[in-house]
Amino acid sequence: MPTPTTTPIPKPTPVFDRTHEWDELARFCTDPAAGLRIGVVRGRRRHGKSFLLEHLCRAVDGVYTLALQQSRAMALDRFADSLSQGLGFRVGRFDSWVEALDTAADVLTSRRGQAVPPLLVLDEFPYLVSHSPELPSALQALYDQRGPSSGKPALRIILCGSAISTMSTLLAGDQALRGRAVIDMRIGPFGFRDAAEYWRVGDPETAFLVDAVLGGAAGYRDVIGDPPGPGDEEFYAWLARSVFNPSHILFTEPEYLLAEDPRISDRATYHAIWEAVSSGAATPTQIGGLVGMDAKSLTYHLNIMKAAAFIRYEQDLLLQRKPLITVADPIVRFHDLIVRPNLVDFEMREGRAAWERSRETFSSKVLGPHFEDLTRQWTLRYGRERGLDDIGQVGTTTVACREHRGHEVDVVALSRASRPRDKRARINLLGEAKATNKPRTAADLRRLEHIRDLLCAQGWDAGDCVLAVYVRSEPAADLVEAARAGHVLLVEMRDLYGGA
Repeated sequence: MPTPTTTPIPKPTPVFDRTHEWDELARFCTDPAAGLRIGVVRGRRRHGKSFLLEHLCRAVDGVYTLALQQSRAMALDRFADSLSQGLGFRVGRFDSWVEALDTAADVLTSRRGQAVPPLLVLDEFPYLVSHSPELPSALQALYDQRGPSSGKPALRIILCGSAISTMSTLLAGDQALRGRAVIDMRIGPFGFRDAAEYWRVGDPETAFLVDAVLGGAAGYRDVIGDPPGPGDEEFYAWLARSVFNPSHILFTEPEYLLAEDPRISDRATYHAIWEAVSSGAATPTQIGGLVGMDAKSLTYHLNIMKAAAFIRYEQDLLLQRKPLITVADPIVRFHDLIVRPNLVDFEMREGRAAWERSRETFSSKVLGPHFEDLTRQWTLRYGRERGLDDIGQVGTTTVACREHRGHEVDVVALSRASRPRDKRARINLLGEAKATNKPRTAADLRRLEHIRDLLCAQGWDAGDCVLAVYVRSEPAADLVEAARAGHVLLVEMRDLYGGA
């Protein structure tokens, strides 16, 4: 008996990047296996989830419904309207989600001439759960009746949402949908190279500045429009008409981000945590000292922010120590360090003076950390372009040194076969990354050599590691000469952006 084959669905031209995500969803939708299968798609707002799923529905003639912040009755009516529109005939009104889902399953699987299994997408699912907490259980009942072993006709349902904390718990532990989904997909921001292409920015320096302010969220291009041209004046003009503009939607973007999580009511506390972390506080004790809370009381709030993907916990790659807390969204860091301290000036349309006062902060606390992050991404994803063929996990570390009171290493890469914080790990790269306009010199190489020697003396396998210096500005002649001699890997902005 021949093995069933799936129907390929070419990715639509308007869908930029997302090739792997599209292929996974297309396989899910075209799998001819009988019964109901459920997929979960989650990710932050403006990352393009809805855009991707709308195009998927069009490609397979599925039914797409976008939930709003409405009452339960209004949400059921909206679902009925979406279902009727997708089917081309009225299905009536529903009194419960059990009735709504049963009816949808019946009418979708009864359609004739379908090349692929019918698809139903419930977008912004957390809005529905907020007033209908029984909805996951209703889906569980539907799955138990129509699952893969039921012999019922094929049906695919995708649940999507921006409230990361809500979506991430749908499939956890004792939740109703635990073990009943075959896809749990996270839609993240574009990588920095893809973001540059998406914004249609050819100049690496300009692409870097845009990424440092906005990150790779696809939706920001829709609300800003064209990217800035090269040069400081063009960049300021672009900021002035968007993030610095009190009339622009991005002026209060952090407020919208916090509103995604239904558990956050006291937004002032969460804003304070964001500000503290943006300013450099990286542990609960440091954050609590700035916010005015003890570390123990802060745990609940930090856990919520971590679950919502508002902050990240970054573990030292070599040492067993407490992870460092960082802000996940570049636009939040930019807002907390540049916009909020100068809010009155921007509201009074006196942004130029505020921007000039903030240039040093922008350079050291926005561009510096962002450049370091980009160099780690480049090492992991694109390092093979420069001969780095055995790169496993990439991160940061701190190396003890009596002479200099320790060294923070911007980029550390282990071999693929090595595990973090394992003394048997092989260190394949140590890197220094600086976003300043000051030319980097051979002194950076000597510092890396010193750090390598310290690690070797501490028992780490680092003797053959590559020493890399990542530079934003033109490097000094002695560093260029060292690179030509093969003593150091010199990575410039054009290398980071692939010759863009």
